[in-house]
Amino acid sequence: MNTCISDKEDLGTKSHNKRRLNRLQKRRNIRKVRILTSRLRVFTRIIFLIVIVWVFLKVINLSYWYLDENIFTVYPNRYLELEGNKIISNKQIMEKLQGITLPKKPLYLIDTTPIEEKLLKMAPVKKVFVRRYWLPARLRIVIDENTPVLSIVPTQKAEPVAVFTKDGTTVKVLGKKYLPLPNGYHTYKVITYDDYKSWKPVLIPYIEKLAIFLESVTADKLVYIDIRNPDDVYIQMKNIRLRIGALKGKEVFKRIEKVASVIPEAMKIKETINYIDLRWNNVSIKLKKKDEEPLIKDESTPAAH
Repeated sequence: MNTCISDKEDLGTKSHNKRRLNRLQKRRNIRKVRILTSRLRVFTRIIFLIVIVWVFLKVINLSYWYLDENIFTVYPNRYLELEGNKIISNKQIMEKLQGITLPKKPLYLIDTTPIEEKLLKMAPVKKVFVRRYWLPARLRIVIDENTPVLSIVPTQKAEPVAVFTKDGTTVKVLGKKYLPLPNGYHTYKVITYDDYKSWKPVLIPYIEKLAIFLESVTADKLVYIDIRNPDDVYIQMKNIRLRIGALKGKEVFKRIEKVASVIPEAMKIKETINYIDLRWNNVSIKLKKKDEEPLIKDESTPAAH
């Protein structure tokens, strides 16, 4: 009987050991699969990273990133776009930029500062924005121009010889090469023989403010301000003429303000009025006479006052 029991114990032990070995073998197999899978993932990631780097290098070195070296020679061309310039012509912009040589670098590495600095030297230019675009590689130059406010003319019917612009505290003068202004710009006409280039910058906003005030008080459109004689200034509105004397600070505005009280009656007889005199304390109306010579005989000569 003892022998039978011993044989049964041996069989049980062997069966237990076999099951244990099977479990261990399964664990080893699972571990091997996990290790293989982990290594495969790492390898795949490395390959994927290499492919990404290769594609990136290919993309950044494509010819589509490069601008033509003659981009500033002829316009229009596929590498350059100009926007916002109305006073300045495309030809003038190209002439200004012809001296710039772009480096043989991809578009995203090109420094656009020299382009901005060149264009900012042009009198009408207020701001410059240079934007880069791809497919195809090109530059878009957006120009923000100064606002014209005063036109300088030697006579009433003459074309402007210069235009003053004003934006904030900045005043610039535009010469003949930027004239005539394109349609859509409104400026106040100033008749003068004076050397306008020597005018102090504060005079420009002063005259602009005066023009706006005149139109507000008279409810009429300003035609021109005649300052050929700075001590005896004439204002021609659409329907009436004013004589305001010398331009002296705020005093002029006080004199002009007085015309509001006579405008309604003056408009009724405007055909017979030569001018409204605002030089003195009392407002007086100067009527036309049949044999009286006009205040401005000839637009090519100074007014007779």
